[in-house]
Amino acid sequence: MRVGRFIRAETIPEAWRRGLNLIWRGGEEITDERGTRTKEILALEVVVEDPRRDMIPEEYSWNRPRLEDYASQLVCGENPGFEYTYGERLRSWTLPGSVNEKDDDSREPIDQIAYVVRRLRASKNSRRASAVTWIPPIDTKKEEVPCMMVDDFKIREERLHLTALFRSHDFAGAYPANLYGLTRLLEYVAERVGAEPGSITTLSCSAHIYDHDWDWVGEMVTGRSDEDL
Repeated sequence: MRVGRFIRAETIPEAWRRGLNLIWRGGEEITDERGTRTKEILALEVVVEDPRRDMIPEEYSWNRPRLEDYASQLVCGENPGFEYTYGERLRSWTLPGSVNEKDDDSREPIDQIAYVVRRLRASKNSRRASAVTWIPPIDTKKEEVPCMMVDDFKIREERLHLTALFRSHDFAGAYPANLYGLTRLLEYVAERVGAEPGSITTLSCSAHIYDHDWDWVGEMVTGRSDEDL
């Protein structure tokens, strides 16, 4: 199995279509822990140069209001009733217990995006403006754990760039929604640090297409010319 592929695209729809094409034609078929068949590529890096332009693929099933709801949950720390949300982990990260029971501050919710903003305001060249969604005391004991693990922000030449690491990435069903939400998060941080929103890069440890999506993905990919893809 070949590990590591790279795509550079101008927009989210272009990145999605090219990623689906790559996984469909070159992915390895495996059966995951749930017994579901997937086509998979390991270590797929996708750079979207202008994620704010033409944000929604015309073939995607989610409409703008649904995508805005998803983006809102990513940017804010509120949880409308799910086991967890990315926004909750990023904006209201709370340890299940204090490492030091005498330290009351360790029990306070941690807003990692506010931390990112502070870091970038203090130094535009900071390499420390990162936020994580993985909470080891919680997630090592659960089956359902976050797919997006890290969001890292860098300002270079007055533009704010975002890199997101996914341990597992449903490229057919989730990639456009993920990128839509990450674009709103990028805009949120950029406004607060006085930078222009830049690119979004995703590093997908496993980029895959589930078997229940194979029919429409196969039709979409083979129904387009190589030039379109």
